[in-house]
Amino acid sequence: MIPDDYHALYDQGIQVARSAEVSSAGLTSAGRDRLAADVPDLIIEEDETTGLPNRVTSRQPSARLSAPAPEDPGDAVRQFIQDRRDVWNLTPEDAAAVEVQPVSRTGLRTARVTQSVDGVEVFNSDVTVALDADNGVISLSGQLFPGLDGAARRARTATAAARSPQEGIAQAAFDLTRVVYQAADFVAAPATADSGPYRLFNYRAGSSDPRPRFERPIRLKDVMFPLGNQQFAAGQYLELWIAGFPPFSYVIDAVDTPIVLFRKNLSSEQAPFTYRVHNTGDAVFRPHDGPAPGTPHPSGQPDGFQAAPVAEQLVTLDCLPGRDPWLPPNAQTTRGNNCIAYADLAAGQGFGPGDVEGRITAPGTFDYTYDHSLDASDQVNLQNSLVGMFFHVNWLHDRWYEAGFDEAAGNAQQDNFGRGGIGGDPILAEGNDFSGTDNANMSTPADGASPRMQMFEFRGPRPDQPTRTSNHEALITFHEMGHYITNRLVGNASGLTNVQGKAMGEGWGDFFAICMTSQPTDDFANGVFPVGGWTDLTPTFRDNYYFSIRRYPYSADIGKNPLTFRHISAGQLLPAAPLISPNGGGANNAVHNAGEIWCTLLWEIFVNLVGKHGHEEAERRMLRYVVGGLELTASRPTFRHARDGIISAATALNPEDLTEIWAGFAKRGIGAGAVAPAQNSTDLTGIVESFTVPSA
Repeated sequence: MIPDDYHALYDQGIQVARSAEVSSAGLTSAGRDRLAADVPDLIIEEDETTGLPNRVTSRQPSARLSAPAPEDPGDAVRQFIQDRRDVWNLTPEDAAAVEVQPVSRTGLRTARVTQSVDGVEVFNSDVTVALDADNGVISLSGQLFPGLDGAARRARTATAAARSPQEGIAQAAFDLTRVVYQAADFVAAPATADSGPYRLFNYRAGSSDPRPRFERPIRLKDVMFPLGNQQFAAGQYLELWIAGFPPFSYVIDAVDTPIVLFRKNLSSEQAPFTYRVHNTGDAVFRPHDGPAPGTPHPSGQPDGFQAAPVAEQLVTLDCLPGRDPWLPPNAQTTRGNNCIAYADLAAGQGFGPGDVEGRITAPGTFDYTYDHSLDASDQVNLQNSLVGMFFHVNWLHDRWYEAGFDEAAGNAQQDNFGRGGIGGDPILAEGNDFSGTDNANMSTPADGASPRMQMFEFRGPRPDQPTRTSNHEALITFHEMGHYITNRLVGNASGLTNVQGKAMGEGWGDFFAICMTSQPTDDFANGVFPVGGWTDLTPTFRDNYYFSIRRYPYSADIGKNPLTFRHISAGQLLPAAPLISPNGGGANNAVHNAGEIWCTLLWEIFVNLVGKHGHEEAERRMLRYVVGGLELTASRPTFRHARDGIISAATALNPEDLTEIWAGFAKRGIGAGAVAPAQNSTDLTGIVESFTVPSA
C-alpha cells in the first residue's frame, strides 16, 4: 500500500536527483547565464527530482532580479516571467499560461502565481514572487513547469476517454477505506458562492447502507499533474472527509494508470500530552500560556514545579485593531467569520445534535468562570473553555493577518470581503471532541474548505486531579493552528509531504506557541520555555512544566537545550547532558523530534531580535519573517530551503536584521555552509553542520 503522504513524481523517482544548489558560475543554460550577468551573486536552487529552479534570488540584500516597474504589480510579475522564461525552459506559450493572484499588501509584498492548461490548474505549480515597493522582483520560490503547450494538446485528445469525477471519487474512497464504492453512489451538488474552481459532490447512501458515511461534500477540481520531462497527466484533485478515517486529499489519474498520483493525510497530530488559555491584559490582549501559566519555568530546573491557576479577566473588544469583527452584531454563540467554536460531544463529525456551542450569558457578554475543582466536562467549565478557544483562534487570525497571512494568502474566513482567495472556510474548532482523549490535531484542506481543529479532554491528571482540556490551553491551540498556517502557505495544503517538511510543521507550531505567549518580562537569554504544561500532568510525571511533551525544553541556553542541526539525523547520539525527559524517546528523524530542532533555530533568532529591538518590535518583525518565509518556501522543503525563505523575507523587509538571523541559525549548526538532507530523505542523514555566518 502507498504511504499516507505520496507524490508519484517524487516517490517513484521518475528523474535522477539533481544537486540542490548551483552558483551562477556553474550555470549552463543561456537564460540562466543572462540572468547571472544582470544579477550579482545570483542563487538558483533546483528541485532535486525535476531539476527545475525552485528558488531564484541574490545573496546581496539590495540586488533585484528585475528593474522597478511602475505598472500594476501583477503585470510586473507576468512581464518578468515572460522576459526570463528561458531560465525555466518555458516557451512563450508556457510563460503566458501563468495566472497571478492579487498581491498581498499586509506583510511581505508577494504575488502568488499558478500555471494552467486551457484553464486547468497545474498541480503544485504554486509560486510565490517577492516584490519591493517599486515592483522590482526580489525572489521567486516554487516551480514553473515547461511543456504546457504539448500538455494542452494531449489533454484535449484525452478528454473523451477521461473517467467521470464520480469514478475518481469512488477510486479514492476505496483507496482510503478499502471499502468498495461505485460512481453511482455520488451525485453532483449545486455550486456555492464560495466554491471557486471546485465542483461539489454528495454521497448518496441508502437507509441501510453499512459503508462509512461522508462528513462533508466532496470538493473536486480538474488539474494537470506534472510527471517530469515535460509530461503531464490529466487528474482530479479531491478531498475526502469520511467518518472514522482521517481526512485525505487525492489526485486521481483521470485517464491512465496508476490511479493514485497523489495523496496526503490532511491531519497533523500532536504527541501524547497537551495544554490551554487566560489573558494577560496587555496592549495586544495576549493570552496566558494556559489557565495555570508556568512559562518560563521559574527555577529553570526539573524540580516538579506546578503552576497555580490564575483568574480570568473580562476583555472587551470587537477584534484586534485594524481587523474585521470576530462576531456579527447581536451574536448569541461562538459562531463568527473566522472561527466556529463548539464542543463536539456526540458521534458524527461537525456540529450536530448533542453538541454545544459557546453561548452568551448576557447580551454581548460571554462570562463563565472555570472551577478547577471540577472536571473539564462540567457544563460551566466547558463553556468557559469554548469561549477561550474561540478567543485564541481569532486572536491568532488577527496577529497573523497583520504579518501577511490574509485572504489572498489563503487564510480561513467565511467571507473574504472581495480581497482574494476563496471564502467559505472558517476554522471549525471542536472542543472536548468525542473521538479521542489526551491529544489534539488539526486537519487542513486547501483554501476554500474549513480546517478542523479537534481538541480533547485530558484524563492524565486522574485520579489525583480533575480532568483538564486542551480547549483551554493557548500553547496547544497555537501549536495546532500552526499546522493550519504552515500547510496553507506551503503548497496550499499539498506542500509539506516529505519528512523534513512535516518535521518543520511541528517545529513551526511549537514556535508560534512559545513565541506568541511570551512576555516582555521573560528571561529570554537563559529561560526555559516548555511547549506545554497544564494538561501534561500525570501521577507519574510531574516535570510537565519543564519538559512538557518534548525531549528538552526550549531555551537559548545550550546547557538546557543542547540540540543542533545534526540531531535530526537517525542514529546521531544525543548529548550525555543535560537531562532528557523521562518521556523522551524515538528516533531523531521522527517528525516531532526533528521538529524540536527547527523550533529551536527560530527561537534563537527571536531571542536575538528581542535583545536588539525589545519584545514588542521583535515579535512583530519575527512574525513577518516567519510568515513571509513560509510564503517563499517551495513544496517538499529541506531545512535549508525554509531557512533561506526566512532570509529572503528579512532581506525584503528589514535587511538590517540579517546579522541576528544568521547568528541564530549558525549557533545551532545551520549556518552559511550547512548541507541539509536530500528532499526525499526519510532518515535525514547526510547533514553537514556549519556554525559560520556569510561574509560581509
